[in-house]
Amino acid sequence: MASKTSALDGIKITYTEGFNYDECDSDSLSTGTEGQDTVWSVESVTVVDADGDELNAHELAYYLDSDFSSIHYSVLEIEQIIDVNEDSDMETFTLDIDNAPNVRFTGELVANTASSDNQAIGSSYNGQTGRWTELSLYKTKGGKFICHQVVRTRRQDERDPFSGKVCETLEAVKEFFGHRWLSKELYAKASIDDVVEVE
Repeated sequence: MASKTSALDGIKITYTEGFNYDECDSDSLSTGTEGQDTVWSVESVTVVDADGDELNAHELAYYLDSDFSSIHYSVLEIEQIIDVNEDSDMETFTLDIDNAPNVRFTGELVANTASSDNQAIGSSYNGQTGRWTELSLYKTKGGKFICHQVVRTRRQDERDPFSGKVCETLEAVKEFFGHRWLSKELYAKASIDDVVEVE
């Protein structure tokens, strides 16, 4: 319940209404007087009509300015939640990076591609048996790009090196990945132009 009391020279007029809201949803706030036994109350004064009949508080309300019943709920703090679209690909990633802190962010995978260590695969064969490269490009919820590269190996005496970079622009993305054939394949999947325009 919420109420507003206006007082002058010992006379008090009080308006009361109910309010309701769903937890963590400020847009669901609803107010009203339906079902209430007492909406208006008047203290220390009696008001009569032209015939001398006493007006009850509800009848008196018809003669009152709307300011008497304007309750402001701006001071009511309703916690907010972020409504995430269930169809969104946003999720939290943690990427390993050698010789630097790992990177954790909320975002989505824009594109990824990989070469192959299998000569029979065809155009994705990188010419190295037992090694291949994986490239991934992410975009964060805040609009930044995350570049990530892993060089995989099947050789027992080697480990997978990880590298990555947080980029503000697509130009910085292309500086990280370069212009080799695997990078161009990544750009094509991500709909990124990797061209130089010549007049």
